[in-house]
Amino acid sequence: MAATEPTTPLRRRSPVRQFLRLVKCLAKCVFVLSVVYLAIVLVGLSPVHSDFHPSDDGIDVAVVSNAVHADLILPVSNAVIDWREVFPPHCFPVETAAANCITIGWGDKGFFLYTKNWGDLKLSVAAKALLWPSDTCVHVTMKQDARSIHSAKSVRISPQQYQQLVDSICQSLKLDEHGQAIRVDGFHYGQLDAFFDARGTYHCLNTCNSWVGRKLQAAGVKTPWFSPLPKTVNWYFPQPVQDPA
Repeated sequence: MAATEPTTPLRRRSPVRQFLRLVKCLAKCVFVLSVVYLAIVLVGLSPVHSDFHPSDDGIDVAVVSNAVHADLILPVSNAVIDWREVFPPHCFPVETAAANCITIGWGDKGFFLYTKNWGDLKLSVAAKALLWPSDTCVHVTMKQDARSIHSAKSVRISPQQYQQLVDSICQSLKLDEHGQAIRVDGFHYGQLDAFFDARGTYHCLNTCNSWVGRKLQAAGVKTPWFSPLPKTVNWYFPQPVQDPA
């Protein structure tokens, strides 16, 4: 009868080595995804509507973009639309009759409602907003002077283009049977702002910045093809902000 060869016992990796290997794999995945995302963003800077020319006689619209977020700045009322019919005055804490411009920004609902200041920011809220499709709302603020909004840049478009912009914005809103935006009760940052329910989901490929970009594209404005990051939406805007009129 042949003698059996002794078997070599299998080595088990220690829990620490297994953990380090997992961390290494996750780091590689994050790196690859980051490179792909950056490549998409760089390609996305290519302009659409390259033949766009600002209107000589039209309506000024502006974009304000900080280190994180972007808002549209529009006239409160003109021949195309009175935004008070969409966002009724009673939705704001105080009277807004003196306002002549309005800022509209779209974004993650949880982030918007619970992050009034940077000190309120929670890592879990930020991670959920970027990595998991989440509910959205719009933040609307009534302003008396667009020139007081630092870092804003404006462009002048025709009334027809402005109508296209308005239609695109309204398509992002949840409206009641009267065609008015539905307020998120109990939330505001100051006395001249309010939140309203919106359509669509927020994630790292569909951000507040890319939303503003799509609205401007709907109006035929020259913008980056894809602008999920801040400071890219108004990349091709030709002039500093003026009062929307």
